[in-house]
Amino acid sequence: MAFGSSSGITSLGFNQDQGCFSACLKSGLRVYNVDPLVEKTHYNIDEIGRVSICEMIYRTNWLLIVKSCSPSILRILDDGQRTFTAEVHFKSPIRAIRARIDRVAVVLSSTVQVLALPTLERISLLRIPSNTRPLCSMSLSNDVEALQLIAAPAHRTGSVQLMDISRTVVGSMSSSPAVLGCHQSQLACFTLSGDGLKLATASERGTVIRLWDTDKKTKLYELRRGSDYAKVYCISFNVSGSLVCSVSDKGTMHLWHAQGPYAHVAVAPYVSPDDRRRARAACAFSGDSVVQTHVCNNALFFMAICVINLVLYYFTVVSNNGSFHKFRFSLESRTCYKTEFEYIMQVGDDVDFVQ
Repeated sequence: MAFGSSSGITSLGFNQDQGCFSACLKSGLRVYNVDPLVEKTHYNIDEIGRVSICEMIYRTNWLLIVKSCSPSILRILDDGQRTFTAEVHFKSPIRAIRARIDRVAVVLSSTVQVLALPTLERISLLRIPSNTRPLCSMSLSNDVEALQLIAAPAHRTGSVQLMDISRTVVGSMSSSPAVLGCHQSQLACFTLSGDGLKLATASERGTVIRLWDTDKKTKLYELRRGSDYAKVYCISFNVSGSLVCSVSDKGTMHLWHAQGPYAHVAVAPYVSPDDRRRARAACAFSGDSVVQTHVCNNALFFMAICVINLVLYYFTVVSNNGSFHKFRFSLESRTCYKTEFEYIMQVGDDVDFVQ
């Protein structure tokens, strides 16, 4: 059963450890666990209203909520108590939010404001061009030695500004960001690795993903996605920052090494050609596993049994047509195949969410 536009899904987003995702619906809100795919919580429209944006805070009870009826108010929802615990008002509509355990970045029409959690006090501000896409990313590590960066569009076309938010305190002026020229055309998507050491960017052309060293402010590699223009919807690093994946309006998921120029290692379709331009999607890595493979070598009547550890990588694509896809990939064998497919609207027993 295909859902397409009838799924009622208006936006999707993975949490910071990529093990859960939220789905904002015309009829409420749902939160899912990835492995296994189960519904963790849901709210219907009578309980919460229509939600336009939801950002999870890891696997805590906190959900950051923006309602369609009040797009200038950010609220913290405590799912354990099923009640709002704090809110903050802005002068313009909230276009996007990105969070880590202690901070949330709120993308407005011409600024990105960084707030402390859970107090929602403003600690930093970046000015962005008003005609750009609502893009933002933050590094996630809480290690005091790790980079704590925020990335946002700069005023120069195709550029990203990077600012260290570990040195900001409540009520202080923001430090000057560093500007990194990434593309000649407008940015379509970008993301920081969890440790903040790498930045992956894509322009509106969508033919390449570029990786950048955020410390030296230099380009590391250029990863070829394809020769045709494409709208890149999402870019994601795995936890270690060694792999990167992306999805686009071509209906395919691409996977690369994040450590070399000739790094394309897998490509897999996740929607049919007829649906691909209508089905926006989000992608994420959903954990690695190690399996032991026994290999027998018989040379000159001498048989040796070798034990080889194969690392299997799992990545997930969720589309706003309601489809959930999980893939498994082995770098050693270069094999990639789909291990799971579901329609998320059929997960759980509350059919009232189906439009």
